[in-house]
Amino acid sequence: MRPPLQVSRVHWRQKAGVHEMYRATDCPRTRTRAQMVLLSLEGQSVTDIARITQQSDDTVRRWLQRFLEQGWRGLIEGDHPGRPADITPAIENFLLRCLKQSPRKFDVPRPTWTAATLANAVEKRFGIQVSDECVRQHLQRLDIVCRRPTWTVKHLAEQQPGYAQKKAQLQGF
Repeated sequence: MRPPLQVSRVHWRQKAGVHEMYRATDCPRTRTRAQMVLLSLEGQSVTDIARITQQSDDTVRRWLQRFLEQGWRGLIEGDHPGRPADITPAIENFLLRCLKQSPRKFDVPRPTWTAATLANAVEKRFGIQVSDECVRQHLQRLDIVCRRPTWTVKHLAEQQPGYAQKKAQLQGF
């Protein structure tokens, strides 16, 4: 059996930092870690803290130990480096330039861009294979959406009353 671990004596600044972190953070993991420390300061055992926070005993011990070693700053959620982005700034500039122009200027026989045609254009230009989903998600982060065009049947539209006036108004702009 492991020896009990308790956070009992801390400087008032550390305690105030944990209270502020618990109150102000948007990260649920950081809030749980702060709650673990606060419960330990109130005299709760590791087992009780694990039950209250729905974490394992090992997780509670790890974060209490980290608090004892690094203080409240050790509880903050760190960066998650992950894999480097497929879309580099050069590719992003290329995509934005493509979207401002017709696909036909890039030898794509379509009236509008789709995520798949943009992915093919990136592969032709840079030799880097990206999925259409990757392009779609990146454009979504830039608040750009590739949508299908809305088609009209001109001869049916011309039969609608008021079509000639609408056409004249549009040509005036």
